[in-house]
Amino acid sequence: MDCSMTSSILSANYNTILFEFGVILVTSKILYALLRKLYQPRIFSDLLLGIVLAQFRVLSLTNAINLVFGKIGGFVFAPYLFALGVEMDPSALLDAPTAEAAVAYAGIFSTAILVTLFHTPIMRSTSGIVHEHSLRAFLGLAAALANTASPVLTRLATDLKIAKTAVGRLAVGAGIASDMLTTLLIALGSMVWRDTGTEQAASPFAQPALTAAVLAVVVMSGFVSRAMAEWVDGRNPEGRRMRGFDLSLVALVAATLCWFSSALRLDVNMAAFLVGLAFPSEGRVSRLLVSKINLVLSSFVLPLYVAHVCLSLRQTTDDVEAAGLSKDEGFRVYVMELPFPWWKVFFVTAMGTLGKLVGCAAAGLLRGLGWLEALALGLLLNVKGYFHVYCALAAFEAGIVTDKSFMAIIFMVALNVAATPMVGMAIASWARRSVQWRLMGLQHHDPSTELRLVVGLHGPQDVPTLAFLMEALRWGGGNGELAVYAVDMVQLTDQTAAAIVKGGGFDGVTVVDEEVSEMRKLIGEALDAYQAERGGEGVVRVRRVLALSSFPDMHSDICICAEDAMAALVLLPFHKRQRADGAMEAGHLGLRLVNQKVLQLAPCSVGILVDRGRGKQQADGAPQGVVVVFIGGADDREALTLASFMSKHSGVRLTALRVVQNATAQARARARTSLFESKSRRGGSAGSAGSSASSALGQEELQMQVDDKFFAEFYRKHVAGGGGKGMGYMEKHVGDGAELVAVLRALQAEYRLFVVGRGRDRWSVLTEGLEEWSECLELGPVGDILASSDFSTTASVLIVQQYDAKKHYKVIDEEFMPL
Repeated sequence: MDCSMTSSILSANYNTILFEFGVILVTSKILYALLRKLYQPRIFSDLLLGIVLAQFRVLSLTNAINLVFGKIGGFVFAPYLFALGVEMDPSALLDAPTAEAAVAYAGIFSTAILVTLFHTPIMRSTSGIVHEHSLRAFLGLAAALANTASPVLTRLATDLKIAKTAVGRLAVGAGIASDMLTTLLIALGSMVWRDTGTEQAASPFAQPALTAAVLAVVVMSGFVSRAMAEWVDGRNPEGRRMRGFDLSLVALVAATLCWFSSALRLDVNMAAFLVGLAFPSEGRVSRLLVSKINLVLSSFVLPLYVAHVCLSLRQTTDDVEAAGLSKDEGFRVYVMELPFPWWKVFFVTAMGTLGKLVGCAAAGLLRGLGWLEALALGLLLNVKGYFHVYCALAAFEAGIVTDKSFMAIIFMVALNVAATPMVGMAIASWARRSVQWRLMGLQHHDPSTELRLVVGLHGPQDVPTLAFLMEALRWGGGNGELAVYAVDMVQLTDQTAAAIVKGGGFDGVTVVDEEVSEMRKLIGEALDAYQAERGGEGVVRVRRVLALSSFPDMHSDICICAEDAMAALVLLPFHKRQRADGAMEAGHLGLRLVNQKVLQLAPCSVGILVDRGRGKQQADGAPQGVVVVFIGGADDREALTLASFMSKHSGVRLTALRVVQNATAQARARARTSLFESKSRRGGSAGSAGSSASSALGQEELQMQVDDKFFAEFYRKHVAGGGGKGMGYMEKHVGDGAELVAVLRALQAEYRLFVVGRGRDRWSVLTEGLEEWSECLELGPVGDILASSDFSTTASVLIVQQYDAKKHYKVIDEEFMPL
């Protein structure tokens, strides 16, 4: 079929083809959303959908896919390999092997040895896996089995929250090294074994000349790409959005360089990888180019490409004849014979898994990992991906593997990517189990040790106020030593997922999306300024952490970070922000969900900060007014402890406000007590309800005794004893919630920060009825009032929740805890 005939068919069926493509893309997206709850990567949903479609033999769908990819399938994978090459640094091959490289090389070497040992059954002509008996087929199979799909592994490490573990960081680094070396070997092999053309075939100098020309183009690509990147960076300075024309021009230059290499009879896909390696891996242009390419690939190209490969598994001669076409018209005809070759699936899977497992596990043991961690490392590095699907199709089209082997490799990839997330979940479980647990909260903090905080950041606007809190709290222990884990909270979307690359330091991965990179840069500059300003007084250590997750899962990143760091307090910004007119905007519901889950699951105390510009009002150097409100309960006691830390800072003028019941409130409390006691004396079902009411009453009396003792000790140390500079004390007698609100409103003009407990276990008559009017229950009744738009436009609010140790030990009362 020539180009004109193909164009006429495409024009006649344009709407049908678009509709069918849309059905595939939408179905793949829905399937991925469902499977993502099981941490399955995107390629698994694409393969599963393609295999299911292949079983129904939808004729028009098969023809539509193959009409399009029959013409562009030869180079549709080139953008993927180009982006993969740009992410890698080939100079690492010339340096001394790092720990990651040693693990990668060990896995490749052991896999090659295993393929050599099983050379006879692999190369058997009738029932083997490889159809072509040649050195090309043997080396190609070994390189493909030793290859690690680094993009899939990086995404899995992000989703499973293992990128910050020792095994996760080692796996991500080794995966990129393994992917780079094996793909480079396959690209070099395609240069050696290629068609030099009928006219030049007789010349012994044709092959070396073409190879030298390709290498010259690759070297030229390195100089041209760096010059282009410098020119584009000059036209688009930092802080400004890059022009689309400039980025398109860079992509056009890259495509031209790939075409030069393909014109020298090198496969265009391998040419794209070599050109990508020549591009600079660092820099704004490369990061943005990779993120844009990956977004288009993951959203549109790769799902359709996998569907094309899987539908090709079931396309038969009868289908082609039913469509009115003949095999002579250039249509690809793949005849899959039954029975299905299950033994080949298991054989290829076992050979690739054992090869990686032996080499990588041995290297991991030499690096000091345990047996289970070393085995998990080998299984992670055995993950397959889109590149293996491409290699299987290319080998089948070249006649290197049989049709049954082609089918077996596709199913092997599907089984592999389905099983790998289970290994990642086991690693996460081991990492959590290995952490030494202890009580974490401000009340349990050892004053002789440094204070550790986990601080969540939505953007650079959160830094000033949170920096003020960090500075005020750091003198509460360890002679001013403070360790801050600053967590950049980034939502995982399709756009950010397409920009995930290997990260450095504590983070195993990072995001190169331009908007996210700019936000993180501004946050880093603000934190560096704070650290440099306060570095001379005590010791301030700030460690940057990336929480890259969807909003329903982001709390896991924060809680894991707090557990690993053994932090005493997690500080998070409120999901609402103050508008220019002083009112609070609606805020992002996703961020509110994060706060709610952290409050529920955090392994330490939590503070939610309602920012009303507190950080911008400390330039005059005068002490800032802070008031801590104490009504009663464990959360209020934690808030009082936090205030005692702040009282040691000279820039804070702290006042402790104790709210107690007046005569009216005491009478209501006695009436409620009498009512509960009368219910507890009743029989039958009423007796059961009365028993629970009596239990709640007993808890309230116990809490009141603990509150009185705790506040008396606080008063003795910090007010009467003068332990804190500028410490004040007020006591207000109120009768109900309305009077409590009036007292707080009278203080809003005098103080710039209110510290209050969330009040989960508080059964006070002073807050009865306030929850019925609460808009944000996660703040508690008092915190919700202080955070409302009609309270104040200048006073920030910090709502504190004490860590509930009973959740960790799963006991109903503190007397049963092993403390």
